Amino acid sequence: MSIDRNNPNDDQLIKQIAQDARASEARMLPETGELTNEQLDYVRERVRQKLNIDDITTEDIDHKIGAAKYSTSRFLQGKYDHSDTNFARRLDRFLIEQEMGLGGLPIGMVRTGLVDRIVSVAKRVNTLQAMGSIVGPSGTSKSTVRKAIEAGIIPQSISVELTETDRTMAQFLRALSKAVGGEKNSSAQRSMNSIKDRLTGTGRLIMIDEAHYLDKRAMNSLRDVHKATGCPVLLFGTQDLLETINDFTAFHGQMKSLFAINYNITVEAQHSGEPLFTIDDVLSYVKAMKLKIDTSGADVVARLASTMGWGGLRAAGFLLLNASVLAKGQLITAKHINTALRQMEGADGFERTKFKMDQHTARRVAIA
Repeated sequence: MSIDRNNPNDDQLIKQIAQDARASEARMLPETGELTNEQLDYVRERVRQKLNIDDITTEDIDHKIGAAKYSTSRFLQGKYDHSDTNFARRLDRFLIEQEMGLGGLPIGMVRTGLVDRIVSVAKRVNTLQAMGSIVGPSGTSKSTVRKAIEAGIIPQSISVELTETDRTMAQFLRALSKAVGGEKNSSAQRSMNSIKDRLTGTGRLIMIDEAHYLDKRAMNSLRDVHKATGCPVLLFGTQDLLETINDFTAFHGQMKSLFAINYNITVEAQHSGEPLFTIDDVLSYVKAMKLKIDTSGADVVARLASTMGWGGLRAAGFLLLNASVLAKGQLITAKHINTALRQMEGADGFERTKFKMDQHTARRVAIA
């Protein structure tokens, strides 16, 4: 076929060919680098088609890919707050997995040894009607367990998930007041009175997630809530939380004395000689994802998830989803896991992660 660039019809054909070529390129997202606007728009269109065909909501997709609420909706509107490229890749993986009939991240809590220990601490704090904390890195199931406790493990428990905007005393008290059905936009004093009115004498467990965000005055007000209502309080957070609890200068020992249990996930992992997650834990997690993995693959995932700072089971979940695509829905092996890890982290990142994992494993064996 010959094309005459001076012919208007042929000129239109050239433009159509170029458009089709760009669309074809967009369907094959590159493994690295920023995505073009056309590639982002292509992902958006596929998501919209998924919403229409499967009669699901953007909130359903948020949950399935482990994203914050409204993330998919904002991405579709071009108003996503973070990297469009990274989020588009997450959505692309989700769509591929759905097309191949693969599983997704677990919907509920998966029982692991660490999960059982966290639940045990929560029950103990509730029984003692005291204060307690569970401290550890991201991805170690703290938030997942907290949601399961609120959903029924400990009846009538109250849960507040904080953000950086909830760090002051007034902001925190408003968030807690809202959680117990009280006033939502009042002063600190009115919020405190509302909390006291609704909780005093009830003995309901109060759980505060991301509690490391709280400043010292907010922590003081939390102590006051516990003393005034008699309700047990369980804090979830990072290592920074313990520094606040142990700050004798600011609290003169008053805060520390109220804590019956401070369970430090990191310290346990470093000194017990036991991994955070075992092969059996990973096998249970993979089963909940409706995937299949052999022992060699489960061993690599368990060692990765147990490596401090890597991302725990949350990061392992995304790694498993990527590996399942490589395995084309069949049995996931160590080779699939390592290939997916290299794709996710790049060659240099892959080598650093493997080195850190080997170091962690060696240290654990030495302790044992």
